Amino acid sequence: MSNSPQDFIKGSVRLSSLPEIYFKINDVINDPESSFGDVAEIICNDVSLSVRLLKIVNSSFYNFPSEIETISHAISIVGTKQLRDLALATMVLTAFKGFPEDFVDMNSFWRHSVACGVSSWVIAINCRENNPERHYLTGMLHDVGRLIILENHPEVAREIMERGQSENRIVFEVEREVLGFDHGAVGAALLTSWKLPPTLSEVIKNHHAPLEGTEYAIETAILNLADVLAKSMELGSSGDPLIPTLQDEVWENIGMDVNSLTFLWQQIENQYSETMEIFFPD
Repeated sequence: MSNSPQDFIKGSVRLSSLPEIYFKINDVINDPESSFGDVAEIICNDVSLSVRLLKIVNSSFYNFPSEIETISHAISIVGTKQLRDLALATMVLTAFKGFPEDFVDMNSFWRHSVACGVSSWVIAINCRENNPERHYLTGMLHDVGRLIILENHPEVAREIMERGQSENRIVFEVEREVLGFDHGAVGAALLTSWKLPPTLSEVIKNHHAPLEGTEYAIETAILNLADVLAKSMELGSSGDPLIPTLQDEVWENIGMDVNSLTFLWQQIENQYSETMEIFFPD
């Protein structure tokens, strides 16, 4: 058994599976001499990605008064880094294929991931966070560590799930007993290997321990609440039917009143239905 999350991801075929187009977009964004047109050109080379991004920016997430018809226009309104985060959120589904359906229902897994992304977005907007797209991306990626555990040690992953079911325990607690860390830490190690921003990896690492994410306390609290809401609303499943207890400090860190829950719930339901039509049109 591996000694650390970093050791645990070694040999994973997912290490190199982040689409090349993401790195191209990132390189152009980081080039001070680049323009909106340069970023748009890269995105437009991927027709499927372009269509999905335009559907997202024309959705009720943004509620722009007129239709956004081009990627260049989308970038000028949404922002280059924000559109990059949206692009990665749409591409990540293709990076995780080939898992045995008898162990994990990938359709249900991604439905939960989308629900967590949508929930994070809705909460972030209500908290007046500057970059809700980053929160959406974090929600989409929050459980990828579970897939890495399954990929590298399927027998251990099965043991963890079976123990969780037979003992009626939340899976991440069993992971910590068996592995010494949970899927959040494994996911963070993967994102670090992908050279994604530290904010993403740290928030995902602590999404089941939101009070430990002191450097990104608000971001971690938002993801933790989003995960709890997505599970409570039964929007897909990552393989763990139990719902973690929501700590009072999470509400305090977010700065929202508990009475806002009904309003958030309705917003998430509406946005989730619309987003699912974008990702899973059939």
